[in-house]
Amino acid sequence: GRRALLSLHPLAFLASPSSAAPPLAHMGCCADLFRCSSLSLLLISALFYTLLGAGIVTLGVLALTLPWAKIIVPDWYAGVTIGVGALILFVALFGYLAFCRKKNKCSISIYMLFCLLLCCTTVASTVVLFRYSDALHLAKESKFVNVTDWQREASESLKEGVEEIWEECGASVYNSDSVTYTDEFQVDADTPPYELRCTNSDFDDVAESINDQCLEAAFNDENFDEDNTDFLECYTSSSWWAPEARSSTLGKLNTPKGVFCACYEEFADFVDAYFFVGKWVSFGFAVFFGLTFLGCCYLCCCSKPAAPARTSQQEYAQQPYAQHGQQPPPQQKGATILRP
Repeated sequence: GRRALLSLHPLAFLASPSSAAPPLAHMGCCADLFRCSSLSLLLISALFYTLLGAGIVTLGVLALTLPWAKIIVPDWYAGVTIGVGALILFVALFGYLAFCRKKNKCSISIYMLFCLLLCCTTVASTVVLFRYSDALHLAKESKFVNVTDWQREASESLKEGVEEIWEECGASVYNSDSVTYTDEFQVDADTPPYELRCTNSDFDDVAESINDQCLEAAFNDENFDEDNTDFLECYTSSSWWAPEARSSTLGKLNTPKGVFCACYEEFADFVDAYFFVGKWVSFGFAVFFGLTFLGCCYLCCCSKPAAPARTSQQEYAQQPYAQHGQQPPPQQKGATILRP
């Protein structure tokens, strides 16, 4: 009868101990969700670092063994690549330790700092890749004439690549009569189509790609005036790449800049395709590393270890005293009962 009277009191809801339970339960669920998400990010990132490190080490080994790669990639660069891959594998080990030994703050702290470093690095690389991609697009629109600032930087990277391929390929350009340009034989042999040939057989695929993509179709009869005008405008511009003095088109094409100017759209599109993939992949990595860093911060500073499971005796002791056949102590009864 006393409990029935208490239930009719206007403030009876304050006496219910369950009224405070839902907020605490929600807080516990959120903490468990944050902890589970942080641990998942930590494990996924450690697996990613393992694959990344193994891949980088493999690329370094291939650069030291493949014939065509040894020509392009210096030995010291391949050695540095292997070292970087080994370092990433070593850091991945700290990620596994942090996941398996969740109370070890040292492993989590080291891993957290590495994630912060990678996050900052990928953010910077993302900004640079976006700027380079935009600059390369603007340079292509201007036909690589009078390029400055970022456009010049992007164009210089193309120049270095074309010059290196030209030298390692041992390239020469021939006309339709299989005649090429020589200093001793400077005849007017401008009879398209033109064909790039390499003395180094390792670059035959490169030469075939350049011929198929642009060189064989350049200076054709239908668009000769337009192609020749664009070619000459690009070749004679010395704002970022000084041209060599050649009188005939065949002579100009027998220079690295001549081939580039005949195919500048294809070269720019080829590189920009890699920039497009690289900048968005870099952006995704930056977000991922940032979330992993925040997860490590939560595990290191905010997360509490999970409470040990209660034994059957502890569970029994927490049950209401009425189930034991006993009356509750007076201090607990006074804390919850409101008198009218």
